[in-house]
Amino acid sequence: MSNITTFPDAHLPTEGELRARKNVLIQVWRFAILNVKMIVMVTKGHH
Repeated sequence: MSNITTFPDAHLPTEGELRARKNVLIQVWRFAILNVKMIVMVTKGHH
């Protein structure tokens, strides 16, 4: 019995998506946006 699971219908990333995932500047930008969203969510929760 094999423990390997495959997903033949899964979406494969395009060339542009792979390039964006490897780009450090894009990663930093997305990280910053995520942090801003979390800060907004936390501040709205405290009345």
